[in-house]
Amino acid sequence: MRRTMMFGLACVALMSIAYVQTRDDFSGGFSSALRWSWKLPANNPECTLDPTAVSFTANELVIQMRDGGMFSYFNAHRDVPSLTVTGSIPNNWYIETSFRIDWSQIGVYNYVQAGIVIFTSAQNYFQVLVTRDAFSQTMNVYGSTNLEENDNFEWGERVTNPWMPDDGFIGLRIAHDPSDNTIKLFFRHSGTNGWILFDGFNGAVYPSGSRQYTFIQGLLNTSGVKIGVYTDNAGGGYQNPFYFDYFETNLSVAPAGDVNADGCVDDADLLTVLFAFGNAGDCLDEDVNLDGVVDDADLLTVLFAFGSGC
Repeated sequence: MRRTMMFGLACVALMSIAYVQTRDDFSGGFSSALRWSWKLPANNPECTLDPTAVSFTANELVIQMRDGGMFSYFNAHRDVPSLTVTGSIPNNWYIETSFRIDWSQIGVYNYVQAGIVIFTSAQNYFQVLVTRDAFSQTMNVYGSTNLEENDNFEWGERVTNPWMPDDGFIGLRIAHDPSDNTIKLFFRHSGTNGWILFDGFNGAVYPSGSRQYTFIQGLLNTSGVKIGVYTDNAGGGYQNPFYFDYFETNLSVAPAGDVNADGCVDDADLLTVLFAFGNAGDCLDEDVNLDGVVDDADLLTVLFAFGSGC
């Protein structure tokens, strides 16, 4: 009897810490089940959306690079779509994405890059990227990492060995490994035969207690932290498109209709949309479907999602 009870309690405990995989394949638009946002706190403008630079194909998010940046007090970036993390952080969390660009059209003198960003604002973030090898001024690219804390830029100290890119997709993944309590970085492209660990200077691992490990975990455990994709023309004026294939995570993120991003679609969200009904503009929180106006469609989204995440 005692063993049966303890087994039952263990099952309940395991169920309580189960996390659902969230994936957006960008099939003609953002997933209608997710609360995507273009807001980047402490950026000018806070609404990063340039509608002339963002579009969707049947299965890709297309972001044409624009001038701007998030580099030590120069916080004027554009087109940073993100999801808001809600709830507790699983011990085996991960974030990944995949993208492509015609690298042959990108010069060798600029650190053009794209990838994953984890942020609370334009002043506090961590990035996992694929970057043009401008230091060597070659056509090669490599995996890289950056962080900023309180607008103070730091190199993330993890890179891959460089490679000559083709027109195929490049994948990036950042994950916490509970088996050894580390954060690991992975990449893949047409020559890797699947995911492999970063293999360059300092390898792929942030051990527990390291500067980067502590910073990343701190970000993810901060209320309102966001995760998303990032593009950067490194001041080269390029407007070439990056094509994002998907975005995936097992972190709990705000569902569509969760206007206040507290993880639950409830009366508060419904009232917020009702009070904002008829308002128009870019990046309104109440504009659930991101079409530029708070209307019946947003109200219906909240109603149909009512109770989600609660």
